[in-house]
Amino acid sequence: MSGIISVMTQSLILSIMALGVYITYKILDFPDMSADGSYTMGASIVAFSLTNGISPVVATLMAILCGCTAGLVTGILHIKFKIS
Repeated sequence: MSGIISVMTQSLILSIMALGVYITYKILDFPDMSADGSYTMGASIVAFSLTNGISPVVATLMAILCGCTAGLVTGILHIKFKIS
C-alpha cells in the first residue's frame, strides 16, 4: 500500500505541470514550453540552495521567482517578437 501512495504522490506533482502545459497550449492557444525547463530549473535551484545552507522557504521562493521569470521571457518572445 505504501508503494501505491508513493506513486500517487509523485504523479500528482507531475500532473500539476501537465495541467499547466495543457491550459496554455490547448485552451489559450499559446505554445508555452517553458514549463518543462522551469520544473527542472526550479528543482536544481532548490537543491543547490539547500546544499549551500539556505533555508527551504527562501530556496522555494527563489525557484518560484526564477520560474516566473522564465515564463515571462517566453511570453515576451511570443508576443513581442512573434516567436512560437
